[in-house]
Amino acid sequence: MPRWLKWCGLWTLLGVVSSLPAGPHRWGQALAASLPAWYLWGLLSPVVAWLARRFRVDRASFGRYFFIHLGASLDLALLHLVAAVGVQDLLHAAAGEPYPFAQKLVDTFTVLYHWNVLTYWAILAVVHAHDYHRDLEARRALSAPLEPRFAERGPAHRLLVEDGGRSVFVRTEEVDWVEAAKNYVRLHVGERTHLVRTTLTALERRLDPQRFRRVSRSALVNLDRVRELQPWFHGDAIVVLHTGAQVTLSRRYRHNLLEPAAP
Repeated sequence: MPRWLKWCGLWTLLGVVSSLPAGPHRWGQALAASLPAWYLWGLLSPVVAWLARRFRVDRASFGRYFFIHLGASLDLALLHLVAAVGVQDLLHAAAGEPYPFAQKLVDTFTVLYHWNVLTYWAILAVVHAHDYHRDLEARRALSAPLEPRFAERGPAHRLLVEDGGRSVFVRTEEVDWVEAAKNYVRLHVGERTHLVRTTLTALERRLDPQRFRRVSRSALVNLDRVRELQPWFHGDAIVVLHTGAQVTLSRRYRHNLLEPAAP
């Protein structure tokens, strides 16, 4: 079955289920109002998925990205609300029926705005769960072949990672920064991330020290991807990469980033 058909089926099912409490006499009217609203969430869900992967909320980045998603949920909830009422306005206009847009907007805001915010967070949770499962499968597939590669001599120039069910090579020069995740590391490559079974310290020994530098206990950055340094509190700084990502530079590791690598 084509992916787009599954996608339409999912949001149609949600629209049908949400309209059932209206009862048999008003079910058709409720369905006509519910389906367009859920289809709009179907259109907005790729935006939520992109935000979820661009600003992943986990233990290491909770304080940094939580408020980004809070603001995004409030904005997209309002956008969806206006769009949903606008669609109903167009449908009534096509049928030649009056539709009090302003009053409906106020009534809908009062009843459904908070549900829209919850819908955003529900989609966010589903995306995180999907990515976690994908990363788990990638770890299982890569745990055996990766360790011998890290044991090879000389700096690693490419790493084998799992990407959408395929095993592909990522060139280390394309990696923007590396984030520790307990006994794993998360490679940030543009807007994509890949989970690799190794520790940050072990991977640091395998990477070229002229290119990758430790900036904190939990992060390495690719010097070729660094755009600027911004001062922060207590001697710390923020490393801004060309992708716009921001990584904290700990005061303890400041010299490690700024000084030439040891021969």
